[in-house]
Amino acid sequence: MHAASVPLELPGHVVTVEIADELGAVPIAGTSSLTAYVAYPSGQPLAEPSWLSRADSVRLVLRPLPPGSPTRAEALLERALPAQSPHAAGRPWFVRSSDDGIAVYMQATQETWTFRGRDGATVGVSMPTTPIQHTHLASRRYGDSLEVIYQYGREHTDIRALDAFVLARLRQHVRSVARKPRPGAS
Repeated sequence: MHAASVPLELPGHVVTVEIADELGAVPIAGTSSLTAYVAYPSGQPLAEPSWLSRADSVRLVLRPLPPGSPTRAEALLERALPAQSPHAAGRPWFVRSSDDGIAVYMQATQETWTFRGRDGATVGVSMPTTPIQHTHLASRRYGDSLEVIYQYGREHTDIRALDAFVLARLRQHVRSVARKPRPGAS
């Protein structure tokens, strides 16, 4: 399987991702991110057309992280309060946890369920709370230098299985990730 090295630019750094051509990851215009689409549960790479209408597809976005930066899920946990507070408008707060290690946080009208992925990474999944929301949006770290944001249909309710699926696709298609200072950056 052939792989391509793709540089993702950050202020002061470059994150180079070596990714299998088979995945079909392409740059997102105007950003330093890559996107790809895969079928669930087969893992077959897909073309982009109207992926939201397909219940069997997952959209992956690979986004470089500056050194020391949290993912969306990690940032939510850093900002979360132990309970709702009228004095901290806009901050997420802890709602409940389950016996299987899933913690639920609320921010405005958005519920986010968090847990540890198989690799130990913090995973946060924004759950649809209204009938017009058709997808889950998840965030996780992959290595030290990438945030992976993935989106899939709301009919898939096993969030741990979907994260394990995404992690397996990453391990299959992402050969290496390296972050280096940009030449001339201090």
